[in-house]
Amino acid sequence: MNKPTIPTVMDSHDMKPKQHLTHRPLFWLAVPLLTSLAFPAFGQTWKINLLNADINAFVSEVADITGKNFAVDPRVKGNVTVISNKELNKQQVYELFEGVLNVNGVVAIPSGNTIKLVPDVNAKQSGVPFDFRNRARGDGVVTRVIWLDNTNPNDLVPALRPLLSQFAHLAAVPGTNALIVSDRAQSIDQLAELVRSLDGGADDQMDIIQLKETSVDDIVGQIEALTSTSPSKDPRGSRLRLIADSKNNRLLVKGNEKARNRIKNMVAQLDVASDRLGGLRVFRLKNASAKSMADILQGIVTGSSNGSRSSSGSSGSNYSGSSTSSLGSGTSASGSTTGSTGTSSSGSNSTAQSSVFSANGISIIANEELNSIVVKADPSMMREIASTIEQLDVRRAQVLIQAAIVEVSGTNAQQLGVQWALGNASTGVGLVNFGTAGTGTSLANIATAIASKTYTGINPAGALIGLGTSKTNSKGETSFYGAVLNALNSTTSNNLISVPSVMALDNVKAEMVVGQNVPFITGTQASTTAGVAPFNSIERKDVGTTLKVTPHIGEGGTIRLDVEQEVSSIAAASSIGATTSDLVTNKRSVKTTVLADDGQTIVLGGMMQDDNTQQMDMVPGLGRLPLIGGLFRSKANSTTKNNLLIFLQPTILRDGSNVEAISQDRYERTRILQLQLDPKGQFTRLPANVNDIYASAVTNITPSFRAALNNNLGRDKPAAVVPNESQNTKPSSTVPVTPAALPEKTPPTQTQP
Repeated sequence: MNKPTIPTVMDSHDMKPKQHLTHRPLFWLAVPLLTSLAFPAFGQTWKINLLNADINAFVSEVADITGKNFAVDPRVKGNVTVISNKELNKQQVYELFEGVLNVNGVVAIPSGNTIKLVPDVNAKQSGVPFDFRNRARGDGVVTRVIWLDNTNPNDLVPALRPLLSQFAHLAAVPGTNALIVSDRAQSIDQLAELVRSLDGGADDQMDIIQLKETSVDDIVGQIEALTSTSPSKDPRGSRLRLIADSKNNRLLVKGNEKARNRIKNMVAQLDVASDRLGGLRVFRLKNASAKSMADILQGIVTGSSNGSRSSSGSSGSNYSGSSTSSLGSGTSASGSTTGSTGTSSSGSNSTAQSSVFSANGISIIANEELNSIVVKADPSMMREIASTIEQLDVRRAQVLIQAAIVEVSGTNAQQLGVQWALGNASTGVGLVNFGTAGTGTSLANIATAIASKTYTGINPAGALIGLGTSKTNSKGETSFYGAVLNALNSTTSNNLISVPSVMALDNVKAEMVVGQNVPFITGTQASTTAGVAPFNSIERKDVGTTLKVTPHIGEGGTIRLDVEQEVSSIAAASSIGATTSDLVTNKRSVKTTVLADDGQTIVLGGMMQDDNTQQMDMVPGLGRLPLIGGLFRSKANSTTKNNLLIFLQPTILRDGSNVEAISQDRYERTRILQLQLDPKGQFTRLPANVNDIYASAVTNITPSFRAALNNNLGRDKPAAVVPNESQNTKPSSTVPVTPAALPEKTPPTQTQP
C-alpha cells in the first residue's frame, strides 16, 4: 500500500506550497477512523527547496507548517538557500529550520508559547533554557551542567573554551566539581563526550600513604617541586590528585595505577628519618609559662590533665645544668628517685625548678628558671608538639581595668526642746528631762556635773540657754527652779570619689589593695596569776579600697570580667578613744561577673538610701496644749540620703605600644598634679617622660651634691641647684637623697612624693 503524500515545492518566487492530492482507494474512504488510529504517522509531508529566499518569509512558512509562534528579532536579516530532495514531516521541517538558522547565525530560544529568534551573539542575554535532564538535541541553544569525578574543572576550562562557538559560555563552578556550558545542544553533547575521556576511567582509585618520618606538607611540597605541578595535577595531564591529611600525617593519592605507583616510589625515598632532629629538642618560650605549657603537652600525650609527673629541682639527666638534692640527704637525686621535690627538707637549695613528665616513650621537662621546655619524642609526635607550642606561645593581650566608686551622702538634723527643774534639797527635786542620751545636754547630766564639779561628759551641741533662780527661807532651806532651752540644726554632706585601676593579663587574676592593715581583737584570755597581763588574740584585716578582677577577652573585643570590689573604712564614732575590740567598719562591696566591650563604661551596682527619723518627747497633757505646749515637749527630726554607684571600664592593650601610651598618659596626670601642688618647685620635679625616671641613678650624683648630703639638710639656699652643675644630670624623684633639696624651714606637713 503506497503512503499518500502531498508534495510541496517552495522557491524564491512562490513561497506558497503547491499541494497535489493523490487518489486514495475506497477502503480509505470507508474507514477514516480506523486509518487515523492504526496509522498515526501518515499525514502531510513537504519538500522544501529555496534559493536566496528572505529569511523572514522562510520563518513565516515554517510557522504555517509547524503551527509554532515565532518572535523575530529586528536584527535577524538576510537570505537563505535550502535544497531538499525528500519529503519531510512537521518535526523534520522544524529540525531543518534550526539547521538553517544555525548556518545563518540565528538561534531559536523557547519562551513559553513563543520561540524567540535572535542573533547567536545575543543569545546569552535572551534567557537560554536549562536542560537539566540532558534530553535536548539538535541546534537548539540550552544550558547544561557537566559533572566531573576526578579532574579539577579549572584545569579543563582553558583547553575546552576554544572548541566552543563564539557566542557559547563555559565556566567552572566555584566550590563544586562541575562545568556549566551554554551552547547548542549538539555542541554540548560533543563537549560532554570529550570531558568524559579527560576525566579518567574506571581504573582511577585512591591509595592512602602513612608517613612516618616526614611531614606530609613537606612531602607534597617536594613532589610539587620535582614534578613542577600543583598537588591537584599530574605532570602528564590532570589524572592525579594529591591531598595532604596534616592531622594524621597521611598522603591521599587518587589516579590510575601507574601514576599512583610512581608517587609511592617517590614517597618511599623521601620519607626517611633525619639525623639532625635526633628525637630531642629545646623550646625557649617567649610569652607562655613553661609549667603551664608542659601541662598542656602532657594532656596531648596522655589524653588527660593528670599524669605521672613529679616536681624536682632538676631532672635525673641534669638538663640545663641544674642539680638538686633528694629528701633528707645531701647527695644528688638520680633520675629513678621518686617523690623528690623542688626544695629539700635537709635545707639544700636547688638552683632551678623543673617539672618532669614521661609516658609512652615521650619525655617533657619544663625548666621554669629558663622558661624553656625540653622534649624527647619521635618525629611525628615532635611535629605535633612543635605546632602546638607555636600556636600557644603568643603574646597575650592585657586589660586595663579602671573602677570608679562614687558616693554622695548628706544628713540634715533639727532639734528643739525645753527642760524644767524645781524643788529643794529637803523635799526633793522635780525634773522635766528630754536630753538625748550621749549628747551631754540633759538637765540631769548638767546638774550632776555641777554638783560633782566634773564636766567631762558635758558636750552641749547647738544653742544651750539656761535660766534659773533660788530662794532661802527662815529655816535655812533653799528652794530653786530653772529651765534649759536646747536648739540644734546640723547639716552634713559627703562626696567620695575613688578611682582604683589595675592592669591584668588575659585570663589572669589581678588584685589591688590601697588602705591600712588594722588589728582587731578576736579574743582575750585573762590570767589568774598576779602581775600577768591578759593575752589577746588579734586578727589584722585590710581596711580601704580593694579591687580583684579576672578579665577574659572574647571574640570581637568583648570582655568577660569576674569582679570583686570592696570599699571599707573605720566608722567615725569608733575611731576616737576606741580599742581594737570596739572598732566598727563601714563596708561596701560587690562581687559579680559582667560583659563589656573594649572601652565601654558599665555600672556594676549601686544603692540609693533615704532615711527619715522623727522623734517627739513631751509631758503628757501639758505637751499638747495649744500655746504653751511647746514648753513641755522636745522635737528632733533627722533626714539622711545616701547614693552609691560603682562603675567599671576595661581597655584592651594588645601590644607594647598601647601599654607604653597608657603608662605615659597616667604618668602625665601625676606630673601635672605635682606642678599644681608644688608651683614653687620645692620638691624635685618629675621628668617629662616616664622612661626618664630610671635614667638618673646614684652614679649621676655630682661630688658637690654628695658633699651637700653629708651636711645637715637645712641650708639657707636650697641644695637642689647643686646637681645642675653637670648639664647632663637630670633630677629624679627616685634618688633617695632628694630631701637635701628642701629649704631650711620646711613645714612638717609637706612630704616628698
